[in-house]
Amino acid sequence: MDRVLIACRDFQGLLGAGVPMLAFLDHAQWRRFDLPTGHWPMLLAPAGLADVLHAAVS
Repeated sequence: MDRVLIACRDFQGLLGAGVPMLAFLDHAQWRRFDLPTGHWPMLLAPAGLADVLHAAVS
C-alpha cells in the first residue's frame, strides 16, 4: 500500500529531530513530500500544495 506524507516546516523539524512517535513514518511504504510553508498550506501555499497532491497521485 502506498502512503503519502506531506510535511510542512514544523513537521519536518519533528521528523528531523527523530521524535520516537514518528519513527514509523521513516519506512519505505511512506512517500514524503516537503512543503516550505507553515501549518496551513491550503491557505499559505495553495499552488504548492496542489502541485504536491498532483505529484502524489500521478
